[in-house]
Amino acid sequence: MPEDNQSQIKNEQQQRSAARPLQAVSPEVAKAIAKAFGNRRTSNSASEVLGQQQKVAEASQSVKASEQSPISSGDVCLPSPVRVLMGSQPLKVAFAGGGTGGHLYPALAVAEVLRQNGVQTLFFDSYRGVGREIVGPLGYTLKNIHAQGLSGNIFDKLLAVGKTGLGFLESLYHLLIFKPSIVVASGGYVCAPVALAAACLDIPILLMEQNAFLGKSAKFISYLAKKVCLSLPGNYGVSVSSKAVLTGNPVRTSILLKGRAEARQALQIPAERCCVVAMGGSQGASSLNNAILAALPTLVDRDLTLIHLTGPKHIEEVTARSGDLVAGHKIDYRPLAYTEDVASLYAAADLVICRSGATTLAEITARGLPSILVPYPYAAENHQEANARILESNGASQVILDKQVETELANNLVALLDDKEKLATMAQASAALGHRGATEAVIAQILEIVYKNRTQALSKKGR
Repeated sequence: MPEDNQSQIKNEQQQRSAARPLQAVSPEVAKAIAKAFGNRRTSNSASEVLGQQQKVAEASQSVKASEQSPISSGDVCLPSPVRVLMGSQPLKVAFAGGGTGGHLYPALAVAEVLRQNGVQTLFFDSYRGVGREIVGPLGYTLKNIHAQGLSGNIFDKLLAVGKTGLGFLESLYHLLIFKPSIVVASGGYVCAPVALAAACLDIPILLMEQNAFLGKSAKFISYLAKKVCLSLPGNYGVSVSSKAVLTGNPVRTSILLKGRAEARQALQIPAERCCVVAMGGSQGASSLNNAILAALPTLVDRDLTLIHLTGPKHIEEVTARSGDLVAGHKIDYRPLAYTEDVASLYAAADLVICRSGATTLAEITARGLPSILVPYPYAAENHQEANARILESNGASQVILDKQVETELANNLVALLDDKEKLATMAQASAALGHRGATEAVIAQILEIVYKNRTQALSKKGR
């Protein structure tokens, strides 16, 4: 896609992000917090009162600013009310979620900004989850608890009940020690025991739902939660309707900020060349790999860069099978096992071929990328197809089922590559669905809940 089209799409995307009102902290709540915590000082001198009024004014200005601009730098400062709050009582946030990276990365995006602003955090994951590999190396405190999904035969379900009960007791212990201001549940069965323990301890709960409908654990937690932050528009049921806030799914700052020219230079991709990125998740996907290999003969004579993340288990086979297909041809085909720098791939890409997990969709829409989505057919309750259909119905993607991808991908891909106008329209639709300010929107909800909870607690003490 030409550079000027990309620039136009990026500008339109930023305008939409700026125009979309975030669910920010209300000035009324900011004033209540300033009053509640400011009046706890021992002195009531005029200078202190004026100083407190200045903090309220700063809070209101910060709220207005947060409603007008998406993330624009690596360091995101929270509104002044959080500093008022933390001046009296430390703000602590516990995150429960895991099993897969899709449940952890949105929570980490939120935790990253909170930690930059001095907020203490704690993560919960199951012993079988990927938290140790993802959360631990980033320097966050992680507590593993027993948890298991309620599925399988009767024996498996009884075992799940037992593990969840044990996880509940473990969660109670850790929450009593950490004393969080709020628990943020970001998905997965590990959330259930932590949320139940939080409810028993009268700790407010916020649920982040990444998919197009609520899973089993999320349905249970939605009854306990003060707010439910949704990533996609959809019908989530009566239990959610009064609590729902469409914030989008938080995306890592690095993905939002990577520049196209910078990424293309680093990857040595000419500015005028079309770039397609195909990826099947961190472990790869055999069906998608086979589909890419089947499509190569129709693509080899195009001025095209095709970056193919095969997964570590498949890289040798894909490299061997593709060697003769691309040798001596025009295509720049690059099979890679895996990359930590997916931000550069998104920034350089004109089209993405991928699965339709919630985190992936949040990332590609935040970047305004058109896509061909191949839902993972064994995802719980077929949620990946439900996610993909929302993007498809909004004109942001084409959906090919896994069982059909090997025979249909080549034709669909060629048709899109030959229709620049269609690609541009899909990119605009993708950007319209993207939520570049999702992290701030979720944090605003966290602060709102904590503020109201603490204000109500102080009000009860004053009676």
